[in-house]
Amino acid sequence: MKKYQNRYIKCIHRMRTLIRYSTITFLLLFLTIIGNWTNTAEARPEFATELDKDCNFCHIDPAGGGPRNRVGEIFEENYFEFPEDFDMDAVTEESKEVVKQLTTSLDLQTAFIKPMHVDTEENTGASCASCHSSVDSFLLMQAEVTFNAQATDRVRLTLSNNFVRNTITAFATVDAVPKHLYAKVGQFRLPFGIKQKDHNILVRQGYELGSNTRDVGIELGGSLGKVFYNAAYFNADNATANGVLGTVGGQLGPIRAGVSCIYDKPDEEWERLVGAFITASYSGLSLEGEFNFGNTGEVSSFSTDDINSKGYYVGAKYRVLPQLSIAGRYGLFDPDRTVLGDAGKRLTFIAQYNFIENGAISLFYWANLPNADRKPDEEIPNKGMLRQLEGSNQIILMSRFWF
Repeated sequence: MKKYQNRYIKCIHRMRTLIRYSTITFLLLFLTIIGNWTNTAEARPEFATELDKDCNFCHIDPAGGGPRNRVGEIFEENYFEFPEDFDMDAVTEESKEVVKQLTTSLDLQTAFIKPMHVDTEENTGASCASCHSSVDSFLLMQAEVTFNAQATDRVRLTLSNNFVRNTITAFATVDAVPKHLYAKVGQFRLPFGIKQKDHNILVRQGYELGSNTRDVGIELGGSLGKVFYNAAYFNADNATANGVLGTVGGQLGPIRAGVSCIYDKPDEEWERLVGAFITASYSGLSLEGEFNFGNTGEVSSFSTDDINSKGYYVGAKYRVLPQLSIAGRYGLFDPDRTVLGDAGKRLTFIAQYNFIENGAISLFYWANLPNADRKPDEEIPNKGMLRQLEGSNQIILMSRFWF
């Protein structure tokens, strides 16, 4: 299956109309430093399953992610646990009395990347997505400021700009039926599978579904009892076609699972991508996995012969202490099942320590695994970046501060 790389081109043209907000954002950034800050953190399915709550229990955005509401602030301030004297009713009443018309957040991340196989003659700086030998590098990975304005009781406006990746998010959220149905209009991440902040997961990289991509469209989502759902209509690169996406899933005790499907036309042929995902969390231990496969052209079935590409990842995370967690993940992406040995495989190990309330350090180790079926380079046509993973392991020391 062709990658979703072209779909982003059209989105860039629409983003140009939003670039003027960058100057305003810089001015507002100064105001946020002296104003009222709100914690921000990524949405983690492990917390939703552990607390048996929807994402909007802790987050301003009903889809999860970004700045937290007052309940979420207390949860994070206490290192992802609620205090023993936590009174949900009292906090809810307090939030109603003190409505924040404008909440702001800042997320800063830096990284020191050390490849295990350094080629000084190549003299190419490493990046967070580099898959080849290069020199050691220190870089700013993310500097994202977010603003949420509560226009009315049911309407919120969100604007964020990542100054490193030049990624702009701008949308309005309408609570059509509070806690059951919301509508989101503007430019945002597509709600596919498990929401991940790490865009370097191989399968997400291959299908261009990482945290560094945005699409313009409308999204409907919500929950009904233990069932959650969303649907999105978004732009495609082809001016005569747009794409649709849908997700449905449910939660049973500590287990949360669902299926997502994208159908669009980023190139000359229609493409379909299906992903099944599952997460489970209990007593500090969380497990997650996602399996995706794609089809191109007029596909009449999901038989093995029709699948053009596939990928998956599985991972586990354990909170040793409220401030300390360790995790591991295995991922694979096969961009073309007709090419022998072109699949990328990666093991990732992570240790994270929250040394202050709004700061954390993380140590990553990437082990890019050699493919036993890999052919010599001279025998592989159409060489792509993902074919070059062999032997390019990396150690990454990352710092993160959020306010």
